[in-house]
Amino acid sequence: MAAGALAVLLSAVLAACGGSGDTPSPETDEPGATPTGQTGGTDTGQPSSPSSPGAEETVIVISDFAYDVPTSVTAGGTVTVRNEDPVAHTVTSDEPGVFDVAVGPGEEVEMTAPASGGDYPFHCTPHPNMTATLTVR
Repeated sequence: MAAGALAVLLSAVLAACGGSGDTPSPETDEPGATPTGQTGGTDTGQPSSPSSPGAEETVIVISDFAYDVPTSVTAGGTVTVRNEDPVAHTVTSDEPGVFDVAVGPGEEVEMTAPASGGDYPFHCTPHPNMTATLTVR
């Protein structure tokens, strides 16, 4: 008798859990989709914000007395400057007053990109042979 009750209970549980996911959901009309009001995925339908996990970080890396600069940065956006060298460097715009940040050995600082789009050549004040260009979009 217990085995028969267990079989009925098991059948009821399996029926309640329902199918293979290939049947369209009444809330979504898409096969295998998560019905409205239930969790299951990470896609909220909203575009990712720059602070979302996995968003590309805007970083200028200084290593071996050279700059590694992103292809472009957002106008007015925050740019992290990471110095991987054992000496201090700067990120100083060739045009005075646009930007000028110092970063010690092994340190990381943030700076604000210029508010207007364009190309901004820059250099390291103590090491003038270090040069690069920041492209702002």
